[in-house]
Amino acid sequence: MPHHTRWEKNGIYWQFYGTVNEKEYFDTDAELYNDPRSDHIKYWIWDGSLIEKLAVNEIHAELIAAADWAATENNQKMKGAMVANDPAILKLMAVYIEISIELESSWQLKIFKNLEDARRWISS
Repeated sequence: MPHHTRWEKNGIYWQFYGTVNEKEYFDTDAELYNDPRSDHIKYWIWDGSLIEKLAVNEIHAELIAAADWAATENNQKMKGAMVANDPAILKLMAVYIEISIELESSWQLKIFKNLEDARRWISS
């Protein structure tokens, strides 16, 4: 399994590594939405800084954005921080944010180059 999930006091943190395919990508949403804690968290962090290869395309990013938009019904105030340095991963993150904006998601979403800045932002 090329990711670790850690439930934190006010959120969830996913750290990805190695090769991540679309199943792994979609599994994180299932982990979140199949757990009752998801209705009360204040943030999620998607850390892709250790990914060597992301076997996911823009359509997958659009599908996740749509699924997350539907989840705003249960948790309207959430911050989503995404961490990456790879240009291809950053592009998919930008697509996710673009679709979320088009769908008028109530979540605050932001991309970071490092985990420290992401954690500082979610704490603000």
